[in-house]
Amino acid sequence: MMQHLDMALLSAFVERWQPDTNTFHMPFGEISILLHDVHHILRIPVDGELMGDEASQDTLKSDMGGLVRLSVDAQVGGKWKSKWYDNGAMHAEGLLVRGGELKIKEMEVQCYLFVLLGSTLFVDKSRDRLRPAINLFLKDHRRLADYAWGAGALAYLYRQLGVATRAGSKGLCGCLTLLQAWIYEYFPLFRPSQLPQSPDAPRASSWISPRLPGGDEARQRLVRYRQLLDELSADDVTWTPYGRDGHRDIPRSLYTGPIRFSDIAEGYDPSRCLRQFGYRQIIPAAMTVPHDQYRPASGSSYIVFWDPWVNQLWNNVAARRLELDFASRPCEQPSEIVEEYVDWFLTRSHPRITHPTDEEPQPRPLLVHQVSYDFLLLFQI
Repeated sequence: MMQHLDMALLSAFVERWQPDTNTFHMPFGEISILLHDVHHILRIPVDGELMGDEASQDTLKSDMGGLVRLSVDAQVGGKWKSKWYDNGAMHAEGLLVRGGELKIKEMEVQCYLFVLLGSTLFVDKSRDRLRPAINLFLKDHRRLADYAWGAGALAYLYRQLGVATRAGSKGLCGCLTLLQAWIYEYFPLFRPSQLPQSPDAPRASSWISPRLPGGDEARQRLVRYRQLLDELSADDVTWTPYGRDGHRDIPRSLYTGPIRFSDIAEGYDPSRCLRQFGYRQIIPAAMTVPHDQYRPASGSSYIVFWDPWVNQLWNNVAARRLELDFASRPCEQPSEIVEEYVDWFLTRSHPRITHPTDEEPQPRPLLVHQVSYDFLLLFQI
């Protein structure tokens, strides 16, 4: 499932992620994955009930035992030598098999959805284990269609990007198909070939992602990707890949405030990325910020504390909606900014990752991947 991912490309973008603003800091300003991106790329609902349910570790573990009708401290059995529940996570393959063994239709469906969501939207670094918090939103089948799954997946990805920026962190998880497809949508320089598809299909499934080698070749690609991003200008970006009106049917994309998946809450602020709505970028106002945060270099205890009242912001759509015509005006050119934006941005960021003298300049290619490959469709939700 992960073979379509170019981890060197994803790593190059992680290096530019700013967890305080949940945006990528590029040489030309900020850009981010927004809720209308999630809609178009994955075709899952980004509006609905906020995924804010939480439970203690003891409760989550107890729920896992109730789901499989076994002691989760026991061995999975069969070909697996590990426990059902280990290091706060549930064994994925064992759960899928157990769902079929129970011979209870509702439980089988719940186990299947649990594994599906844990393998696509809420992927854990272990790759073979599932976060038990996913099950909080599967207990009542009548509510499945009510949740804003796309907003939950985006909050989870924002958090994993933040964790990955820590110096001692290893690996990256979350919905990486979303991240890679988003890069392809906005940055033609990195695009592979694309298949034609119907307008209502998830755009992630249209990209023909090549299988790329790892090891030394991946490290060389990472160096090259850094150079390309350092040289990038705002005119190299496709700011509205779904058309100038691509956000208009997704009003939730203009929401300002925290988005959530269980105990994870992350700030979301479209005013920092107005060019992605076809509007001139202005200097954004201060974000709604967490009460406190703890982001150690190791990434092992990454915690962000929000005041309880912020959960109410999601339901106050009218008050929390960014009014584009009031904030700015439509772009005459896709990359348009106010004159003072660059100076403001450069006092808060830096435009380059690679030192100018580190590498010899190389000719800039039209595309990173210029050959045809046997294709592997991205996982279609």
